[in-house]
Amino acid sequence: MNAQDFRKLVADRFEDPDPDSAALIDAVCDTLGTIERLESAVESDGVTVQGSQGQPVVHPGLREARQQRVALARLLKALFPAETVTRSAAGRALANVRYQR
Repeated sequence: MNAQDFRKLVADRFEDPDPDSAALIDAVCDTLGTIERLESAVESDGVTVQGSQGQPVVHPGLREARQQRVALARLLKALFPAETVTRSAAGRALANVRYQR
């Protein structure tokens, strides 16, 4: 799921979002965009890159993408209170982002 798809998805739920919800929606979209760019970089560079000593190291984008997913989960939890999003629904949302469904 990309940022544009997410905006369409939440448009039904938040017809006229309050400022706090609008800020959270923007933050989710920014985070989704960051995850997309990081995954694209890892895809083009490979999962390992050359380290400072010439050794193969894990692509730093992998670690950052993981951290961005943690941030995304927190943002989604804040946007959709616990009573409306189950853990499985949040997991599905993150999987959709990961596998771009």
